[in-house]
Order: sequence, then structure tokens, then C-alpha cells
Amino acid sequence: MWNAAYDLVAQVPEGMVTTYGGVAKALGDIAASRFVGLAMSRNDDIVRVPCRRVVQSNGTLGGYTGGPGEKKRLLRREGIRISGDKIVDFQHVLFTDFKTDSPLARLRAMQRALKKKLVVKNQSRTPKLVAGIDVAYRNEHAFAAMVTFDLRTGVEVDRAVVEGNTQFPYIPTYLAFREIPVIRPLMELVDDSTVVMYDGNGILHPEGFGIASQVGVEFNVPTIGVAKKLLCGVVRGTPGRPQRPIVFDGRVVGHAVMTGPMRSPVYVSPGHMVAGESAVEIASRFLKHRIPEPTRVAHIVAGAARRGTNNK
Repeated sequence: MWNAAYDLVAQVPEGMVTTYGGVAKALGDIAASRFVGLAMSRNDDIVRVPCRRVVQSNGTLGGYTGGPGEKKRLLRREGIRISGDKIVDFQHVLFTDFKTDSPLARLRAMQRALKKKLVVKNQSRTPKLVAGIDVAYRNEHAFAAMVTFDLRTGVEVDRAVVEGNTQFPYIPTYLAFREIPVIRPLMELVDDSTVVMYDGNGILHPEGFGIASQVGVEFNVPTIGVAKKLLCGVVRGTPGRPQRPIVFDGRVVGHAVMTGPMRSPVYVSPGHMVAGESAVEIASRFLKHRIPEPTRVAHIVAGAARRGTNNK
């Protein structure tokens, strides 16, 4: 995706500009706008990739590695008229005619094809283990931890850590494409007695198919999503209750679950092969703190791996 963004910016001719959102749309999704900004800040080939020609959607110049003054100087040298920090006659110099294969649109189509295999009901066998998974990052290097608990006793029985370089950036609603390649070795350890509790969303997602759901479908395992922030939907029900439904597009897609009225909730949703009530029941068994123990401890272990420390 990095090279795709650079290839698009390389198409912007001298004397014209484009926007971060314009490049994101050419990639296939406006949601990639922040990623485009990050990619431009890391660009090390300003001859082939003229990142100075990428500006804000309102015509203001935006950031530049060499500073705003240098960006203004370079654009003026190319014939762009600028008043203050804003481009004059912006629409006349705006380039949008990208040649693109829209890679994010292709990935979205892949997600929607996988979603057709999604099952939001309990599997026939009751799980014995719950494996929490979380991923920590040091720039583009990822550290993934899986910590497994006995469902009946709540006792930790195993933990494992893997690491590797990510090949895909963070783009909202495309997290699975960033993390699944990293966690694949961990998923090979999961057997049919285990439900995976993932630090992310299941069907509580604008596409109804968050990372917990995609992991479940791709690896054919039951999964539950547990997120710290509400990605979409509205929490209904009486404030202060330990479990409140979250409604999105007219249906319940998850629950806000908390251990007490003074705590912030976590947002629990079925991922794959787990019904909504079962997802809440399993997560609630592990609520010693705000975050259920499987993903809370996985978060701690992944962070320790990132720092190079042992946390057991």
C-alpha cells in the first residue's frame, strides 16, 4: 500500500496539486487519508514522488518534511500561485485524473466475499479455553501475544508471542490485513476447544465484519471481539447497567459491558461462530478489571515483548 500511494503521487504533474483525500480515494477509500499523510512524511524520493504537491482539501498547503516555507517555495517555483498558506484558484490546478487499480476497493470486495461465510450463532461444541490476542507495535514491527485461559476456572494455562514486520499500514476498518499475517503462527496453535477473544471488533463494525470476524472466518474458529472504543452504533438501555445493547443500522450488533457504574465499558461483539449473548457471557466471566483478562493480559505481554522485557 505504501508503494501504491507513492505511485499515485508520482502521477501529479508539475504545476498541479492533489489532496490527501484525493490520493486516498484513488487508493479506493477516503478512510486512507491519514495514511496518505503518513506516507508523504516518510517519502525519501522527492524527485520521483513529489509529495510537495499533496495539500489539504481546502487548498491550504499542509505539512512538509522540509517545513511549510520550503513547500511554498517549491510550489511557487512550479508556477502555483499562493496567498498566505492557501493556493489561489485551487480548483484550476487540482489533479484528480489518477490511473489506479483501487487496491483498497479490491480488499473491501475481498472482505465482503468473506463475510458471506460469517456465522453469528454458537458452534455445536462448548469451548473449554479462551485465547486472548493483542498486537503491539514498534513503528512497522509488530509483536503479537496470545494468552490462553481455562473457561471454567479462569486460570491462565498458556502464553505465546510472535513478532514480524508488517507489510500493510494502519487504515481504519482494514486492520485485519495488517495483523492477520503477523498472528498466523499463533492461530496454528488454536484447537477446536478454544474460542479466540480478539482485541478489536466483530460484527460491531461499519461493514459488519471487523477483525475478530475476519480472523474467525479465515481460520475457521469461534471468535469474540472486545474493543476499548466504540467504532460505530449507539449504546441503548439504562445508563449504569452492566450490559447495554449497541444498535447500528437498526439491529443489535454488540453490548457495552462494564464491571461497575464508575468504570468505562468495553464493547463486546460476536466475531464468528459465537452468538451475541454467549459473547457477553464469556467476556463477563473474565471481568476482574475493565478489560477481560484474556485480552488484558495479552496486551500486557505484547507490550512487554515490544519493550524487550519478560512479564511473567
